[in-house]
Amino acid sequence: MSDQAASQGARDGDTVDQLSAYEGLDSEIGLINLQPTATQNRIARRAVVLLFFTVAIVAPFASITLPIFAAFIPFLNATILVTDLITAILLFAQFSISRSRALLVLAGGYLFTALIVIPHALTFPGAFAPAGFLGAGIQTTAWLYIFWHFGFPAALSAYVLLKRDPSGIRGPIRSAIGRCVAITVAIVLALTGIAIAADPYLPRLFTSATDLTMLGTFAPWVDLLFCALSLGLLWVYRRSILDLGLMVVVCAMIGELALTVVRFSLGFYVSRMLSIATSTIVLVILLAETTGLYTRLAGANAMLRRERDNKLMNLEAAVASISHEVKQPLAAIVMRGSTALRFLGHTPPDVGKARSALNKIVTEGRRASEIFDNIRDLFRKSNRRRMAIDVNAMISSIVESLHFEFAEHDIEVQTELQPGLPLVWGHRGQLQDVLLNLIRNAIEAMDASEGKLRVLRLTTERRLNDGIGIKVTDTGPGIDPEKLDTIFDAFVTTKSQGMGLGLAICRLIVERHGGQLLASSAEGGGAQFEINLPVELCPNAAAN
Repeated sequence: MSDQAASQGARDGDTVDQLSAYEGLDSEIGLINLQPTATQNRIARRAVVLLFFTVAIVAPFASITLPIFAAFIPFLNATILVTDLITAILLFAQFSISRSRALLVLAGGYLFTALIVIPHALTFPGAFAPAGFLGAGIQTTAWLYIFWHFGFPAALSAYVLLKRDPSGIRGPIRSAIGRCVAITVAIVLALTGIAIAADPYLPRLFTSATDLTMLGTFAPWVDLLFCALSLGLLWVYRRSILDLGLMVVVCAMIGELALTVVRFSLGFYVSRMLSIATSTIVLVILLAETTGLYTRLAGANAMLRRERDNKLMNLEAAVASISHEVKQPLAAIVMRGSTALRFLGHTPPDVGKARSALNKIVTEGRRASEIFDNIRDLFRKSNRRRMAIDVNAMISSIVESLHFEFAEHDIEVQTELQPGLPLVWGHRGQLQDVLLNLIRNAIEAMDASEGKLRVLRLTTERRLNDGIGIKVTDTGPGIDPEKLDTIFDAFVTTKSQGMGLGLAICRLIVERHGGQLLASSAEGGGAQFEINLPVELCPNAAAN
């Protein structure tokens, strides 16, 4: 379990580090703050080059007349209506998170484009009626087009200027969005009314349904210059992926206006196709980045769930560790209690042996109480309870305490304790638990090995590297070579009722003392566990 706790702790640390990276999402939750990547910058540059290359190729042939297809306009405008409306909705959603005035104005700009294409399609000559619906005149559609391509760059310019203001809109979000929608609808209705009612009074852009006046030829260039101004503002104050996408949109609109010539020419059809690009670029960016943002948030949520599961696993491991450790002295208490009753039941009662068994019960009871302190110190990594320990004396004490257990299991104990070993600085209770665990594992292993001489060897020796070695060797069935690499892993056990925590706890305790716990197969069969403890960790070894 201790290895599990240690590895879980490391994973928890990784989780915290990863979660701290996700904490930055709060400041980058909207596209108005999300920085573009190098790949996105490269894609944007390629898109602009492709747009201007297309315009350059088409421009010399823009005035070539093509077949009249008036139904093309309603189809095109319907597409723009849907895409710009979705874009506006997504931008309103972004505004509801950031409360940015700039995003609110930009959403209004896309809503303006989505709405103004409706009267533009209805009044286009030949689309639904020879002269168009709504009582349109010959100039109506053209002026709506001019208003359309002036209003959207105006919204972009306002967006750029407003995003420099860090203060957001206060008050209810719905009210702010409602006011923006109402103002946008009012502007579209007003411009549509002007284009229709004032048609006889507005400057002439067309002499007929297809023939432009001189003013009609140059009017789109006014919008083009205003688009160039918006592009300049975006370039100077660019900082986000949204700004990058809007710059591509403006470049597409400039290309569209540059190709605007007489109706139903090559330039006319290509420019209208470019208007599709202006309405879809930001929508694609919004959808892509919203999906990416959802993925990152889902990842953060998964991290939180994993952290919760890790904490639950650590809790489960801690409870299992306590259960594992307490069961050993409790089992000894039960066994010695039964032994004491058996001695008292003799005729006459063997009071001396009963008293000895009861004394052992008291000792095991105290050890059970100490286990909780040992486990607490194990997880606290505390040095408060460490002391100078005579390893040979500790082993002798353990062997004496397990005397009846060895006799009951018919086990011969051989001790080879090298005299004069230096003291070790450590937690006596924890090191004692390690030896008890290894010895009891050896007892259980030899119980499963019938027909063999049961011998437990405990040896200590001084190592050349100024350390102390402790070996626990049994004559049981030994260790499967395939399991040597995982024998110390938490929750890995070969026992039918085992929890796989004992050896994991032992290794953690030994490593906390700066040592090593190794496992191997002993010569002639059986298992051998070797504890290597450094002596230099004892600050008062010389004094003792």
